[in-house]
Amino acid sequence: MLNVLVIDDTKSVHAFVRNMLQKAPQVTNQHSPSVIMTSVYNGQEALDLLNSGKSFDLIFLDWEMPILDGPSTFAEFNKQGIKIPTIMMTTKNTFEDISKMLGMGVSEYLMKPFTIDILFEKINSVTGQDVPYVA
Repeated sequence: MLNVLVIDDTKSVHAFVRNMLQKAPQVTNQHSPSVIMTSVYNGQEALDLLNSGKSFDLIFLDWEMPILDGPSTFAEFNKQGIKIPTIMMTTKNTFEDISKMLGMGVSEYLMKPFTIDILFEKINSVTGQDVPYVA
């Protein structure tokens, strides 16, 4: 099972990602999904959740959010020693933006909008797992 945290201020992005993640077939039994998703809507909520002891295998992190944006959230992850593979999701596509986040240590960069193929390619790349999906 893959436990995923999605940090994005847009509810439709959560719904979109959840819908795609539900395309991963159940691998253990009929009642246990292979991917579990938790949603928070800004970086501070994510930090509060992680500092409460909740753990995740993978984080999807939006760049532009209120309260604490993606780059600031990831900088805080680094400061606190939170070492969960993180995929930055954003519409920012300049070389400088991508270089900045990869230089900070994000695992992958996912341009919005994206397809199910690209989403699972990034998941598989970052986790080292072969998480299949049904298109």
